[in-house]
Amino acid sequence: MDEKNKFEDEIDLKAVIKSPSRMFGLIFPYYVVLFLVVGIYFIKHLNETSLNRVPPHYTDSLDINVNVEVKKGGVMPAIDLSIISNPTADLIETGKKLFVTNCSSCHGNEGKGDGPAAPALNPPPRNFHKVDGWTNGREFNSIYKTLEKGVPGTGMIAYEYLPVEDRISIIHYIRTMADYPGIDDKTIAELDKTYELSKGIVTPSNITIEMAEEKIAEENTLSEKVLNTYFNKINSYSDQNTVELFNKYVSDKQKVISILHRDYSTPDYKNIFISRVILSPLESGFKPSITTLSKEKLSKLYDMLIKVVS
Repeated sequence: MDEKNKFEDEIDLKAVIKSPSRMFGLIFPYYVVLFLVVGIYFIKHLNETSLNRVPPHYTDSLDINVNVEVKKGGVMPAIDLSIISNPTADLIETGKKLFVTNCSSCHGNEGKGDGPAAPALNPPPRNFHKVDGWTNGREFNSIYKTLEKGVPGTGMIAYEYLPVEDRISIIHYIRTMADYPGIDDKTIAELDKTYELSKGIVTPSNITIEMAEEKIAEENTLSEKVLNTYFNKINSYSDQNTVELFNKYVSDKQKVISILHRDYSTPDYKNIFISRVILSPLESGFKPSITTLSKEKLSKLYDMLIKVVS
């Protein structure tokens, strides 16, 4: 056999040293094992080694606009709690009329959830003849809560504007559509404790957020006449050096006077004023350069302003 075609029974170390590339065949299995170990480790720790992390976002509650409707408040008179456990035929008939007027557009005249507005609602209106799927429950107290608060995320609005007796009459009419849980003294007591039906209900007036903001701004805005009076007092102040500080370091004189006029009665306001000027001069109506003044000069400036507005 040709010498070149002979198989070597043993590894020729001398030949390996002369040609190191021949060692690749020996160490190749070790590389395979190493790559597998590294790959398994990487996959198991994927969340920690390679995924981007999105910082949490916190919603500023001040940026959330809640629609508040204008509503005139009033006093709803106390009721006789006996109408809850012993409704009269007239009460139930009144409830039927109120149901048709206020509820039938969604729930249908017979309370089967098939009113003309029902197809547009998701979830669909309640079928009062069925016992399953009630959000707040079928007990008298639970239905009253639904009329009082509504059901968020559905077409069921709150009917707290209806007189208490009208709401009770509607509930009693609904209860004629199927077999509902009974009403005992405990149920009535809990309802009265929660809503104080036997004492009468005072409902506050509501205005929109925009109207409230306008009123607050109006209450905290000084008239031009008052401002001119304050400015004249400042200019005629006995310590003209302090007057010069005011004219030199104030960027918005109206804001400075308005804030002081609003807050000067706050306890320990002098320290609050000085801290506010140093930490946020622009928001307080001052120039940023006022932060270079000593506390002694800031104190004199405060004393002058407080004499003017008080």
